[in-house]
Amino acid sequence: MPLNFKRHILANGLRLIVHEDASTPLASCNVVYNVGSRDEQPDMTGMAHLFEHFMFTGSKNVDNYDAVLQNVGGINNAYTTQDLTHYYITLPAANIEHALWLESDRMLELAFKQESLNVQKQVVIEEFKENFLNQPYGDIWLIFNNFFFKNHPYKWMPIGKEISHIEKVTMQDMKAFFYHFYRPNNAVLCLSGNIHFDEVVPLVEKWFGDIPAGDVVTKNFPKEEEQTQRRFQEVHRDVPADLLFKGWPICGRLHPDFYAYDLLSDLFGSGQSSFLYKKFVIDQPVFTDLSAYVSGTIDPGMFNIIGRPVEDMPIEDADKMLCDFLYNADNQFIKDTELQKVKNRVATIILQNEIKIEDRSSSLAVSECYSCVEDFNDEISLYNAVSCPQINNLCQQMFAPEKENTLYYKTN
Repeated sequence: MPLNFKRHILANGLRLIVHEDASTPLASCNVVYNVGSRDEQPDMTGMAHLFEHFMFTGSKNVDNYDAVLQNVGGINNAYTTQDLTHYYITLPAANIEHALWLESDRMLELAFKQESLNVQKQVVIEEFKENFLNQPYGDIWLIFNNFFFKNHPYKWMPIGKEISHIEKVTMQDMKAFFYHFYRPNNAVLCLSGNIHFDEVVPLVEKWFGDIPAGDVVTKNFPKEEEQTQRRFQEVHRDVPADLLFKGWPICGRLHPDFYAYDLLSDLFGSGQSSFLYKKFVIDQPVFTDLSAYVSGTIDPGMFNIIGRPVEDMPIEDADKMLCDFLYNADNQFIKDTELQKVKNRVATIILQNEIKIEDRSSSLAVSECYSCVEDFNDEISLYNAVSCPQINNLCQQMFAPEKENTLYYKTN
């Protein structure tokens, strides 16, 4: 069932979404900025993620963001993706104005302290080392994205291409980034919980209404050319086992076919009852594990299949058996009963994600940032509308050797 909401747009362009729920004593405040790693320059990557960290180091009138929030019973966090940056707070509904004050002060102006920037740069560098360089398979997405995308800035992950890009960021870079992207007309504010639209709109106008709008942020990213030839790369690392990583181009998150691709990834490689897992892990042990994913990015992304061959199985042989199936399967091999089972599971997940007020608020905020809430507010119906012929046709279009991108991630 679609979530109820009301929308209000401020004169400076800030979009406000309000979701009322009198059954909870809590409120959730979400601010989503329409900026992610795809908005960065190729020689200055990691900026959006670094800036997410920097946003917690103090604003014009607030030295310690976390301390003020904790004093009124609030908790908060944030994350950065390739497409957006999301800040969220959960606190007692009676204290919602504290959240508005804190977020508006950060949107108005940061403290821009050099010492804070130095600390956060080091934090991000250590995160880069710990999660992407110093653990087994940690760099696999860095390698594959750079290999898969030839033109689009999805080539790099939110952490950035390399540590040197983070090291060279200056305060001037930070200020330019802030005043270009962190403006009200490039943001969505979503308030949910035990609140009332007529009461929070004046509060939002009070705290955000005087913040100046910025220049309109244009999104004109280099497009990928249609792939016409198989691509292959092999790397060797100090890892315990080989890993096969494959990808094919697919549409972006806003395309009508996305829901079919998403269901296909579940049919193929989500859990032990999925098609590829049963075929190549249980019935014919070729892999110890096998999974499938869609990237879910706003711009065209990828459909991935990732597997670890069984011991003594050469990765080349495992790859060939997988490809023989993908490129020669009956064009009607997905059946209605299998599809309905996956649809039921997706519907359950969506409904479970709507139990908590903070999850509902997050979903509304991100949807409005992507395009508008109305495009996403009844996704169960959009998934249910997908048919077997549609999925089988997409399989035939997508699984073609000339569209394949394969990485052999091998042991030394």
